[in-house]
Amino acid sequence: MDETPLAQIKEYKMKILLIAVIFLLNSHFTCLVGQTIEKPYITTQTPITLFSTQDGETEINTFSNVKPYDYKLLSKDSFTVIHLGSDHPPIVKTIYGTIPATILGTPSMAISSDGRYGLVSNHSWRPEGSHYDRLTYPKGEPVRNSDITSEMLKMQNLSPQLSDMISVVDLYDPDHPITDRILLDDQVTHILAHPDGKRFFAMGAQYFFTYKLDGNKLVELARSKTPNGVGCFWIHPDGKHILAGRNKNWGNDVAIVQWYSIDGDRVIFINDLDIDSSLNTEYKNSGVILRITPDGKRGFICQRTMYNGLGFSDILIADLTLNKPRITEVIKQVGDGLESFAFHPNGKMAVATVLEKSKNSLAVLDIASNPPRLLYHLDAAALSQGVEFTPEGDKLFLGSTYNGRIEIYDVKGEFELVKNQKFIKIGFGHNSLSIGPRYKKKK
Repeated sequence: MDETPLAQIKEYKMKILLIAVIFLLNSHFTCLVGQTIEKPYITTQTPITLFSTQDGETEINTFSNVKPYDYKLLSKDSFTVIHLGSDHPPIVKTIYGTIPATILGTPSMAISSDGRYGLVSNHSWRPEGSHYDRLTYPKGEPVRNSDITSEMLKMQNLSPQLSDMISVVDLYDPDHPITDRILLDDQVTHILAHPDGKRFFAMGAQYFFTYKLDGNKLVELARSKTPNGVGCFWIHPDGKHILAGRNKNWGNDVAIVQWYSIDGDRVIFINDLDIDSSLNTEYKNSGVILRITPDGKRGFICQRTMYNGLGFSDILIADLTLNKPRITEVIKQVGDGLESFAFHPNGKMAVATVLEKSKNSLAVLDIASNPPRLLYHLDAAALSQGVEFTPEGDKLFLGSTYNGRIEIYDVKGEFELVKNQKFIKIGFGHNSLSIGPRYKKKK
């Protein structure tokens, strides 16, 4: 018997409804498959390694519970190796007592281009009359170069606080052994990898040193006499120039920014950077920390790297495209003491760490505007030091001295940073943070 027209209509509607349900379920499933499901741990898009060093001498500020503080150092220097990737929780290991490290310098060190080795410098300089200058060290332990024998250099447990030394750390081996140590006759405050991926340059009070790694051993290629003074530097992306900040007489003289050329393995002083007369700013004491933008066009300089409660400091900006580079721009009153910079891959956003005694902040900058400008400040843990963006620019890492952690900020849009509640624990006394690729063992 044939179906009635009414029955046919009902059957047709049921088929349409079934097709609609199938379509919706399929769309929902496709959306879930294409969606990045957030992991319950910190991830990065590509495998990277973070290398943090920690200075035990920072116990003079907060860590010791001896009241009043007796200036007898108990804490050990340490380093933390952190491997990050897209499909696993952070792999973290902190090792105490195998390197010396100091916060009296710059908040970045060197990682080899393949990510295998981390290089960290230490020096014997302490500001005369400072809290650090008053410290005493455990009896019987080597403290200076003169206390160290050739046999001691082969030991793993060696952390002479007042040595002038460069240490090489294996970032791949799970035990992270020290593969080499060299003693220096200069106070080296900073070491960086050259853009050629083969050499390393280190800045001392009297010399620039040039090195290469021969296997896991450091080989000196050259040393270049330079205008003396404590400071730090950054290598230009062209590999042919260096921008450096130096303070000849810490505490009694202003820091000066200088321009150098790299000729083969040697470093040659060219000139001091003048400040354009149209700018209402000046060089100040301790303003030695700086960084060059990834495009090589500008250098950002901390006017003062110590907080003092007497006024806010500026960010000085050097034009490095000029035949004779000079300071041509300034971002006024960014904070009471500035420590370090990081530049986002978009070429528009940069951050500076702002030093304050009880709490820190991040200053977020728009460096694409004309002139560059301060956008806002964001909360950060006390005495933050090293700061780095991921290569893709989706995260920012910030090391905290007093809190013993690497804080994470998620990047939203072109200028927005959102503090992630997750963080990575490291040793107490963070003083430098470096980022590099995760080493892949050759087959």
